[in-house]
Amino acid sequence: MARAKPKGKVEATQWKVKEEGEAAEARAQAEPPARQRIRETRFVGLITEWRGYMGWLQPLSKIEHDQASRHWGLLYVSQSDVTAVDGVVPWMRAGRIVDFYVYSDLEGLGAEEVRGLSPLRVTLSHGEAKTLLKTAGSPQWSEYLTDSEYYLNLTKGLGLVRKYSWQLPFVTFELWGLIEDVAREAVLLFSSQGGATDRRLALLLPEDQIAKVEHLPANPKVSTHAVVRTPPCRSLTLEASSEECTQAVVAFLKAMEGR
Repeated sequence: MARAKPKGKVEATQWKVKEEGEAAEARAQAEPPARQRIRETRFVGLITEWRGYMGWLQPLSKIEHDQASRHWGLLYVSQSDVTAVDGVVPWMRAGRIVDFYVYSDLEGLGAEEVRGLSPLRVTLSHGEAKTLLKTAGSPQWSEYLTDSEYYLNLTKGLGLVRKYSWQLPFVTFELWGLIEDVAREAVLLFSSQGGATDRRLALLLPEDQIAKVEHLPANPKVSTHAVVRTPPCRSLTLEASSEECTQAVVAFLKAMEGR
């Protein structure tokens, strides 16, 4: 007959295992995880420095967190946290506007699931611009976005709308977002009536990119001279149905990015 183990020793071992388990659980609760997302909301920011594998970005809205003031208010970005958009990993550089989630760790705050946003410059008359901005709320300014003010809540479909202060016969806006969203919002908010059923949308086209738009849908019209001197840009006008204009803007943005 097998010898029975002393009951007291078994109980002591069980209590030891239980105590060790409770201690490990207490440590896990006391020590925060290496990375913790602070909020399930995307923020918008601007890359201020990029070294090829990592960089720093300046958030363009206030982040409420006890570590927000560390690193002069900048967020750390790793190349491994840059997310592909439509199967393409965006090229990061200083000046690129992105959106992202914010996480905290022992080193401070960082950005994850970072998406590069695409820019589109559109123009409106001064009267149209004034009407559009009546319900836009107060503008914001950044030392990194010179000669302009910006709006984060003009429309939910865009990450950022930037309004330039250039002294021109028209007002220039720069829309930042994902390509499909930018195209949709551009036609919805920044186009005017172009006929019985058509819309008219005016874009700015860099002069060195003219060759890329020769085969765009909706037969865009390019001005014969530059309408902006620095940087030199032509005016590109779309006049077609809302759907055709949207498709043309998508094609335009992809052409500008070399897709």
